[in-house]
Amino acid sequence: MRASRLAGLLLMALLLPLHMAQAQNQSGPPLQKIRYTFASPVVSPTQANIVLPEILGYYKEEGLTIDPVPFNSDAGGYGMLESGAVDFAGGGPPSQFAMIRKSGAKPTIVNVMEHTYPFKYAMAVKPDSPIKTMADIKGKRIGVTGFGGTEYTVGRAVLKLIGLDPDKDVSWVAVGQNTVAGVALQHGDVDAIYYYDTGFGTIESAGIPLRYIPNPPHLPKVGGIYVVTTRAMLKDHRQWVVGVMRAMLKAEIFIQTNPEAAAYLFTQMYPEATPKGKTIQEKVKAILTPIEKRAPLYSNYDKSALRGAMSAAEWKDELDFAGLQNQIKDTSYLWTNELVKEANQFDHEKIREQARNFKLPYKSS
Repeated sequence: MRASRLAGLLLMALLLPLHMAQAQNQSGPPLQKIRYTFASPVVSPTQANIVLPEILGYYKEEGLTIDPVPFNSDAGGYGMLESGAVDFAGGGPPSQFAMIRKSGAKPTIVNVMEHTYPFKYAMAVKPDSPIKTMADIKGKRIGVTGFGGTEYTVGRAVLKLIGLDPDKDVSWVAVGQNTVAGVALQHGDVDAIYYYDTGFGTIESAGIPLRYIPNPPHLPKVGGIYVVTTRAMLKDHRQWVVGVMRAMLKAEIFIQTNPEAAAYLFTQMYPEATPKGKTIQEKVKAILTPIEKRAPLYSNYDKSALRGAMSAAEWKDELDFAGLQNQIKDTSYLWTNELVKEANQFDHEKIREQARNFKLPYKSS
């Protein structure tokens, strides 16, 4: 009994730093709640860089606290953003171009930071599939999570790059997210799935083997994910915007430095997202695979640029890739780098040191 009590006290002591940010919220000035939506039915490891700043205390350092709002599509999130129902949204150019084409007007949203850089998409098949190249997909069924996600838009464009008609040469099937998509492939409901890095990681962590089809050469810089807000927010609450950006940049450095610690923290925040009936080590392992797949994409592919910075060339690639260069002439009003330098004004090495020194409670010292 005494040994059990001692073990419990030790675990509490180890976990205490994880919850300090939450505990400290009970004292001092009230934190400004920020509502952040993204195209996912639930919070998943894909949003680790958005949600982990809460438990790490990075949002609190900016006087903020996060309220994640999962939603079913990028477009729906932008609608919530423009209506004032949320303060920030995640998303990318394809869905924003669709907004412009549908309304014919310039949207009130603006991209302030790129938090996941290209290229994160791929096609996967069963290990014994006869499909060896992307051209072999002709006449086959491709699974996607749904028809409102960016992987569907990007997948169609990639097929066009290799000379296939995405409407006539293949069939698209909505198979749902993560492990459900992997099971659909495993059971033969589809011949391939077109998905993104963390989604594949979740499937693989569930024990479903995949073989990846090589992407075509010279893919353009498309598929980035951005922090999106409104021009009114940028004007009236600039510091909130900078605070969200800075907190996320800190979290991304932490994740890259110690992905296992990041996976552990995610299991503490969202135990419902982990496998049931497993040990903490097994739960962390399940979350770790998708987190490790995403982590490299937090760094800018342009090593001379700041973390979070966007480029006009990338937006041009997005337009050309979507075949909209003759319909949308200017994208400059959709994005700005004006806050990126300020958001990077923190001690990057201090965050790396914090990550390296993080003590996992299930590992002996």
